[in-house]
Amino acid sequence: MPVSTVTIPVGQWFTSSDGQRWWFDSGSFALDFAYTGPMGQGSPGVEQLHSPDDLTSWIASRFPMPVGAARTRDLFDAVGLRDAIARLAHAASAGEPLRSDDVDTVNLFAATPDIPPVLGGGARRAGRSVQSVGQALATIAREAVDLFSPENLERVRCCSAEDCGIVYLDTSRAATRRWCSMQRCGNRAKVRAHRARKSGAGRSRLAAAAAAAAASAPVASSVVAATITVPATASPAAPAPAGSDAAGAASPHPDESAA
Repeated sequence: MPVSTVTIPVGQWFTSSDGQRWWFDSGSFALDFAYTGPMGQGSPGVEQLHSPDDLTSWIASRFPMPVGAARTRDLFDAVGLRDAIARLAHAASAGEPLRSDDVDTVNLFAATPDIPPVLGGGARRAGRSVQSVGQALATIAREAVDLFSPENLERVRCCSAEDCGIVYLDTSRAATRRWCSMQRCGNRAKVRAHRARKSGAGRSRLAAAAAAAAASAPVASSVVAATITVPATASPAAPAPAGSDAAGAASPHPDESAA
């Protein structure tokens, strides 16, 4: 249940380094305030509060009621509260313990008077017509008390993209939010997943075609080994003994020649 008694719209426009403008719903006005400064690697937050006038302009753009001009002391307090909220957000998103000094800072501001709610339709104005910067900071601190309450602590998460460090409060009913913004990291993840599926389908088609080609190639069912018969080489005849028929055939017997 929100601790602040004032309803303030949540969310803001960011511009990426490539010039893309996208909407970021942080889920908490306290986180919106934390993003007026650098929030870590991958975060679009840059220092916006350089002077009291910067703080006055930011409060005027976000609060629906008149708030007075900020002074130097107000700027010092605002940056201290903002940085404490930022550190608590990073710790909560990482599942780490919350630093006690940061908790004390939030509680200190939350204990001071905040901007009171107003019921319209009355004939007289009750309280101040212009709220103070201190009341605005107390309202932000009370939003932070709600943000880091036990009911919400596990819903403080970091964007699932590997190259993004944006922290948000998951206010979805099923607590299934994964991205800082579907316009940014969510869309990039969809594009990468589509390309991966397309590439995988292409590899599958190539593998199927290769398998089909291999299956249609002629394959010999058996290999017949030809047996070659090599005739044996005739051994040289042994010399025939003298007086044998073989010898006579080669050299007629002297007696037979004489006859």
